[in-house]
Amino acid sequence: MSDPDVRPAYDPSEQLARLQRLCRLRAVALYREQALYLQVLRELLEGATRQALFNLLGEVDPSRFGRLPESTRQNFHAAVTDLIDRCSVLLTVEQLMQLVRQMQQEQRRQQAHASRYMLQKLSRQSQESAPEPEPPTSELPRDEPSGSIQLSLASPLESPPRTASPDPVKEPVPEAADNKSSGDLDVLRSLFELAGDAMQQAQQPRDPGAVLDPSLDGNEHFLPDEPDALLHWIQAMDQALERRLRNLSHAVNVQMLRSGLAQTLLPISLLDAVLKGQVETQPTATNVLRLRLPLAVGELDQGMDVLCVLLRSNDLEFDSPRLRQCRKRLRAHHHALLTMVRQQRHWQRRSLDREARTHWQTPSDSTQQLSGD
Repeated sequence: MSDPDVRPAYDPSEQLARLQRLCRLRAVALYREQALYLQVLRELLEGATRQALFNLLGEVDPSRFGRLPESTRQNFHAAVTDLIDRCSVLLTVEQLMQLVRQMQQEQRRQQAHASRYMLQKLSRQSQESAPEPEPPTSELPRDEPSGSIQLSLASPLESPPRTASPDPVKEPVPEAADNKSSGDLDVLRSLFELAGDAMQQAQQPRDPGAVLDPSLDGNEHFLPDEPDALLHWIQAMDQALERRLRNLSHAVNVQMLRSGLAQTLLPISLLDAVLKGQVETQPTATNVLRLRLPLAVGELDQGMDVLCVLLRSNDLEFDSPRLRQCRKRLRAHHHALLTMVRQQRHWQRRSLDREARTHWQTPSDSTQQLSGD
């Protein structure tokens, strides 16, 4: 029989501590690569935005900008420059981490709203399915001879036993089915509440915005020191970057509409759908979005193309070799973290298995007392 005090060749706790030390070292390098990526992006942002505007106006109407008054053109250039400068200030690691926290709070509010809406819907359904009180009947049942068979819609298991009486009275049908339906709705309501609490608790330990406090774990770069949390941090930073670029694109499109350079404005929800790959786009220049709207023109159902500016990190990297090199190094960190996460989950399972085996093989106090007696 194996001794529970004998440890295997590879201790899971030691391996997890080793992974944590390696993760801290990788977090330092990852922070530097992310900061360098954002620095290069800030340097290229103004040129990429103006090039996208030039390509957009060239496809729509090349002479439209020249027909504007001189003051309007100057105001437009000044407004675009101001928007780019304000966005560049927010393209830092710390500012993106703050945006990650705001995005997660927004997601929690949406989940809470959806949960409340579902609970209200279930409550309305339970109220609508409640039985209505039956009006009292004035008709008395007729006397039936002894030993006659009485037919009823109620189940014999739900009906109480009948006692012999000279004046039999019709008993009401029990409402067990209605109580059962209301009980099912209560169970569903409880499940939705528990699911909402579980989703909120599951997001708290993996919140990359929580590591903004420099007092946590003594990490000078404010990054997580666990492989799975650091991998989640990389993904959250990419989402925050796309949100910043989307906001800048929308602000530039609004300015084009105000200056008379555009006739339509696509909503932010449609831009988000394009970034998620939910809407099919037409081929066009980089950082320019072309959508085919299904509008019938006369007897021909050809549709109409709508163009706008949409800055995307993929397009920016396609036009910049420096940015591609930075992204290549970030992907290398991403692949290394995937391997570390698999190792982390393996040793966590081994640790739980050893803990369960130790409790199984070690007798409890009550067992020892019984054996001593």
